[in-house]
Formats: sequence, C-alpha cells, structure tokens
Amino acid sequence: MGVLGLITVLLIMLTGLTNGLGKQNTSALEALGPHSVVFKGEDASFTESAMDADDRRAFPGAVPLGVSQTRAESSQAAAGVAVFGLPAGTASPVGGIPGEGVLVPEETARDLGLAPGAEINLGGNRLTVAGVVPGLEYSHSPVVWVSTQAWRAVAHAPEGTNGTVLISNEELSEAAGYTVTDLPGSFEGLASYSSERGSLQAIQGFLYAISALVTVAFLAVWTIQRTRELAVLKALGASGKYLLRDSLAQAAIVLGVGAVGGMLVGLGLGALASGALPFELDWASVVAPAVGIFILGMGGALLATRKVAATNPLLAMGGIA
Repeated sequence: MGVLGLITVLLIMLTGLTNGLGKQNTSALEALGPHSVVFKGEDASFTESAMDADDRRAFPGAVPLGVSQTRAESSQAAAGVAVFGLPAGTASPVGGIPGEGVLVPEETARDLGLAPGAEINLGGNRLTVAGVVPGLEYSHSPVVWVSTQAWRAVAHAPEGTNGTVLISNEELSEAAGYTVTDLPGSFEGLASYSSERGSLQAIQGFLYAISALVTVAFLAVWTIQRTRELAVLKALGASGKYLLRDSLAQAAIVLGVGAVGGMLVGLGLGALASGALPFELDWASVVAPAVGIFILGMGGALLATRKVAATNPLLAMGGIA
C-alpha cells in the first residue's frame, strides 16, 4: 500500500513537472492562441523557418510572428530573453504592439531595474521600455514584445524578412514548400520541448510499469500466504467465483487506499513545489495518475489471483502437501 502510494506521488510530481516545463517552453505561443501556424520548409522548426513578403502573399490574412532569443542589458544587470515581433498595432496577449519601444515582462523588469521610459539594450539595439507587462515564456526564456521592424534589427535578420512563422486564427490549407500545423503541432518545432517532454513521459511510463509489477508481486505473495484459508472456505462450500471476487475486492481496497493517499500527498507536495519549481498541476494531472495506478493494479491483481478459483479444498485438510 505504501509503495503504491509512493509511486502515485512520484507520478503526480512528474506530471506536474512535465506540465510546468512545457509551459516554460510554450506559454507565449499558447497565449497568442492561433488556429494555424505556418513554417517555411518541409519541417516545423522555429530556428530554421523565415518568412518574407512573398510568403505572406501565399497566405492572405496571416500575421508574421518573429521569434528569436538574445541578451537584454540595462545599466544594472543582464538576462537572456526571447523576442517576439509582430506588426505594430497588432493585439497581443499583453496589449497592443508599440511602433517604437519594447514591452518587458514584470520579472525581467524587476531583475534589470527597468520601468517605462527606461532604456534597454536588446542584441546591440537600444530601445525604450514602452510598458511592463505580465510574463510569458518561450523556450525557457521570458518574452519581450516588439514591432516587426524592431525584431528584424534585434534578430539581425536579412532585409525583407517579416518573421519566423505566419499565424492565423483561420484554418489554413497546405501549400508546397510550407508546413501548416495547428498550435499543439507547432510545439514540435521546439527541440527542447520535444526532448524534455519525451524524456519525462518515458519515465512516467516506466513508473506505471513498475507499479503493475509491484502489484502483481505483492498480491501473488499475499495469495500464496492465504492459500490454506481460501481452501478452508472452499471446503465449507464457497464457490470459486466468490473467492475470486473476495480477493479482488480486498485488492481494490488496498489499491484504492494507496492511490488516494498518494494523490493527497502529491497534491500537497505539488502546492509546495509550485513556488520553487516550474511546476503546474490541475485536477486531471492529479486524478489521472491515481486512476492509472488503480486500473493497472486491478489488472495485476486479476493476474495474481486468477488461480484462487481453482484452490483445492484438500489443502485445508492436509490432504495435499
């Protein structure tokens, strides 16, 4: 029971960490919320795609989004940031994009000692802070928001480059030479997102497999220890189906207590971890591991107790050694 509870806690913590790291990679893109994202080339890649005016004409109505990473410097400190560029006046999750200046996230402004009107150096370009806005992240970096023209200078992109990708709230059709995907599909263009998420999900899979193995081993030993007791019950007239139901019911109680206990502990630890780690939990993230452990455990219990129905009552009378 304790081991199952511990595995449930580990799964909940890993799920929260997976979600938290994912948000650090994609929260800015999710906040933009486009229905379609267009990459130049045959693969989705934020590092290799680049859009110009001809590309925009191929997708009328789509908005260019420039994405890059650089170093932000003030007179007090420096920090790595991601730079999102949109046409001036475009509505963004943090407000309209200024024609001049930069919108800086609260945490970066605090770390660099910035306020509206202060100057900031982005990739060798001096810009004025047009506003301090709520923080969003891309590829584990806080996002600053600038106009397309300012982004081109900060990213040192060739003249005529309008952005990295095109985004649209409409469903766009595929076109030769482009990769059109939805928002979740665009996350595959982030190498760090795919590798991190894949690694953590693989660990979760191993933990689920371990939980099933532990359950089978525990219930198999438990059934062997109860063999004579079960034989007595069968000798007194209990049917094999009754014995199987009884064994599975007891297994369900053990699994239920372990899973619920682990869920409650995981919820408490998650609340503590969220203040110090990239950690995010919702009810689905908490309940799903507990339910998964219970279902796998019951499957293992069925395997471990399947011979209960065939228990020989002669064992109760010492007829069989």
